[in-house]
Amino acid sequence: MQPETNFLLTKPAIGFRFFGFIAITMANYSFALWITLSGGLLLLFAYAAFINLRRRHLPQIDLDEVVPFLLPVNLDALVDAIDPSQDAYLRHSHSPADFQKLQRKRMRLAAEYLHRMSHNAALLQRVGYGQIHSSNRVVAEQGQELIDAGVNVRLYAFLGLAALFFRRVWVFRSMSLAKVSQVQKMMCSNLIPAYNALRSKAEDLTMLRDRAFHDALLQSL
Repeated sequence: MQPETNFLLTKPAIGFRFFGFIAITMANYSFALWITLSGGLLLLFAYAAFINLRRRHLPQIDLDEVVPFLLPVNLDALVDAIDPSQDAYLRHSHSPADFQKLQRKRMRLAAEYLHRMSHNAALLQRVGYGQIHSSNRVVAEQGQELIDAGVNVRLYAFLGLAALFFRRVWVFRSMSLAKVSQVQKMMCSNLIPAYNALRSKAEDLTMLRDRAFHDALLQSL
């Protein structure tokens, strides 16, 4: 009876060590997640600074040249795709298999729109870089505001793409979902206003243009 008694006594200790190991593992994954995001942000800022210096010497381009290459973004569809509150609703209203299919579809849609937003911001920044050296103070200020607005959009789009990436990795999906959801919530509350601000700055450049060009620009964004 003595060996069996010792085994029973050691079972709680084994269980405690096991769950302690799981907790440490989860903490390590959360730490790795934030370290990766922080490192990515530092690289993004360094890249943005390098591109900023480089683009100041690029040939000037006009808004007319950019509009045909802009990609339309459905903000309502994007908000629905990245809204963490939709996860619980879809999980309870669909079977596990259907829920996973919907999640993959939502992530693909969100990633597509985030890429489009970043693409549009980069193109409009090119227009801004071409205006900051203008002798007209108002035009130069509009160019700088367009550049700054583009930086915000590209930053939040990068965060959004990073969050989507970690959701696709199953181990992070199960262990760090709360942390990733925090990034998504921050993205929801900041990305859309940032993109609307970018659209507004681009719209300001059409003040002296005809209405058709103004409408074409907004439809392209």
